[in-house]
Amino acid sequence: MRHHPLAIVALAAAAAAPAAVQSPGDATSAVVEHAGRYVDAYVEAFSAVVSEERQTQTLTRADGRVKKTCDITSDFLLVRARGTWPDAYRDVIDVDGKPVRNREDRLKKLFLEHPKRAPELADAIARESGRYNLGVARRGNSPLLPLIFLTRRIAEGVRFSGTASALAFEETRRPTVLTRRSGSGGDHNMPAHGTFEIEPGTGRVLAATFTAENGDAVSATFAVRYAIDPALQICVPVEVTERYWRPGKPDEDVLSVHATYSSFRKFQVTTVEAIKK
Repeated sequence: MRHHPLAIVALAAAAAAPAAVQSPGDATSAVVEHAGRYVDAYVEAFSAVVSEERQTQTLTRADGRVKKTCDITSDFLLVRARGTWPDAYRDVIDVDGKPVRNREDRLKKLFLEHPKRAPELADAIARESGRYNLGVARRGNSPLLPLIFLTRRIAEGVRFSGTASALAFEETRRPTVLTRRSGSGGDHNMPAHGTFEIEPGTGRVLAATFTAENGDAVSATFAVRYAIDPALQICVPVEVTERYWRPGKPDEDVLSVHATYSSFRKFQVTTVEAIKK
């Protein structure tokens, strides 16, 4: 099974065997099905979009004092190069206001000029960009991550309840979508639970939150707001907040990440077409 690193956790492949199907009420099932169709179309559309991501990362000591902060500006892109769910890539533009040397629009060159080598080259860019992060090693964090719980294959292993305005979910599948990668190379389940705000008429996801935990290991929270972009006329991520901590080690630093997204634009050539060349 292929895993995509996410912080100290990993995103499990969506093709993993689902848990037993849960049976919510008819109204809840209809909301989940409607939202799932929306997510399928949305991910396809957003995978051809580049945006500017501005992150502020903050390490806070156990006593509440700020240990270190870092401001990172990146080009952000989703690419469906190796499976049904798109991979997230960041190409860092500047760190604390200082430009990164020799980058010169590498994402565009990567996916449009060297499409046959896109996955390998993108991995190299991801590793390079990841070295600027504070705290736990992480890669691949995406503002679209919560939406994976609404996709048909994953939703089969998730228990839903509530209404469109407050749709709660609890993951029951194993392996879980998020896993913690141990030093020995094994992966440990991190079951997630959270909520969605769904627009009833369209199935559009307006907001999402979730928490993923694994006992005393690293725990993570994730919250996203989405809104319509006037130029593209699709829903885009507006703001993301993340938090990482170890419940069993209260004396360790806590990592908080706040990100905003702007300057959304489409590739001149779609990602799928470019990769097939």
